[in-house]
Amino acid sequence: MVVWMSDNNTKTWSEGQRFIQSKKHRTMHSVIKTSPSEAVFGTAQRTGLGDSPLTEDMYCSTETEEELEQLFNTGMNNGRDKEEANQQVRKDEDETQNNDTSEETVEKKDNKKVYCVICEKESSDAHKCSVCDQFVHAICGSYSEDSEGFGLKGTCNLCVRKNRIIIEREDAKSGQKQQAQKMVSLSNSRLPAVDIGTNVVVRVLDLDRGRLAPRNVLAFVVDVSSSGLYLLGTKEGLLERLYARIEFTTADNRCIEAHDVPSSQPQ
Repeated sequence: MVVWMSDNNTKTWSEGQRFIQSKKHRTMHSVIKTSPSEAVFGTAQRTGLGDSPLTEDMYCSTETEEELEQLFNTGMNNGRDKEEANQQVRKDEDETQNNDTSEETVEKKDNKKVYCVICEKESSDAHKCSVCDQFVHAICGSYSEDSEGFGLKGTCNLCVRKNRIIIEREDAKSGQKQQAQKMVSLSNSRLPAVDIGTNVVVRVLDLDRGRLAPRNVLAFVVDVSSSGLYLLGTKEGLLERLYARIEFTTADNRCIEAHDVPSSQPQ
């Protein structure tokens, strides 16, 4: 943030937050092995007009922001109109397949225009996505190597991207779990394990402690999970969460026994 303010010769740090946030979203994360943007959206972050539905030949002649805004709004309206046209065509197809095969209906169906769900340009009804059942150009989707001919069904680029998002998020989740296990293992390697029945001292965070409340709480180790986390209890009852070994120290004296700890959480 300091570097951005210096480069732009400004003292308004709030204006640079979006740029810093965008840069952090594009940076490779060591835990999830990808950038946060790719983990959420399944693709690298696009900036500027690259993230708009406009192509370069559409906005290359614009000179003012007002012209660009008008062009963008026109493109969005056209996209909605084409989507409504596609929905109407699919509705007509369902109706004709049920009980109407007259020549007039077939001719009316042939005159309907359909649009590709990806590039939003006029398309024939030759190809459909096998996932979302939307019309799509052959070049706007992915197909298996042995697929060919009229009416083949592949996967449109939107559905391919959705599948990629699912894979990226599963990989990120797996990386976070591995990092959590690594942190617990590191904590256990630096501090010796504590047996069940040991008295320990738990530090109370300043945010959770009143002015006259004690800085530490004496607790009893009730159980140890398979991941190395500890369930602690006091004379008032069980504590509501599990604790890592680094969050407490062993007590010098044994003041709490197992029968002193109620099986329920304190009110």
